Parts: sequence; C-alpha cells; structure tokens
Amino acid sequence: MKKYILFFLVGLVLMGCSGTKKSAYKSVDERDVPERYVKDFHKRYAEVKEVKWQMADSTIYFANFKTEDNDCIMKFTLTSTEMRYIIQLDWLPSNITDFVATEYPEYKIKEAYITDVRNKKSYLVVIAKKGETLNLQFDLKGNFNKVIE
Repeated sequence: MKKYILFFLVGLVLMGCSGTKKSAYKSVDERDVPERYVKDFHKRYAEVKEVKWQMADSTIYFANFKTEDNDCIMKFTLTSTEMRYIIQLDWLPSNITDFVATEYPEYKIKEAYITDVRNKKSYLVVIAKKGETLNLQFDLKGNFNKVIE
C-alpha cells in the first residue's frame, strides 16, 4: 500500500513540474542589466523591492514585478520602454474573445495584457495553437488593430 501512495505522490509531483511554464528568456541578475534600464525602472517604481530580470538578447530586457494592484512586465529596448499589465482572461472584452473565436477558431487565448507604449494603451492578446503563437493588438474598446511580429 505504501508503494502505491509513493507512486501516486511522485506522479503528482511530476505532473506539477511538467505544467510549470518555462520562459523563453534567460534570467539575469540586476547587476548584468544595462544601468540605464535599471535606473529607469527604479525611478518609476521605487517602491518595488522584488523584481526578476530577464534578457531576450543584448538589447532587450524584461523586468517582472508586482505592484499593489497588478502583476507587471516592463520591456526595455534601445528605442522604447513598454509597460504590460497582466490581466485575467475573463476580464477581456467580449468583442475580443468573439473576434478570436471567429477569425482564429483553432487558436486559444493564452495571455492578455494592457500595454502602454509612449502613453498609448492597447490590449495585447497572445493566442496559440500547436507550435504557433500570434500576438494580436486591440484598442481599449476591443477593436482589432493588427498582428504584432
């Protein structure tokens, strides 16, 4: 009987580990992030004490953190800074979910954000099907704008 319980527990652990989402980006220490990105982040969010940095390449970095209200991602590039506020999928306007269901019926919505780039806000919706991911941009009223590369 103990063997079965042990196998059951090991199976649960393995299933839990396999469901953990891995990032496509490399985790880096704040010391390895360009100084201007770190200064910009701490200037805007001085109250945030815990931030996890990731690097996409030598010019693109992400700061993952939490505020009192949201889980957030700040994306730094050579030419811009983008803020992403993670939102729950059931908070998306129905015209966005209807658009995805109609125009991309084989895709499922995986993630959703409200983005702020140069004081212009929009929805960014990540949809996926087997091995393929698309990023769709919508205005704040839920009208489709474009597919983002």
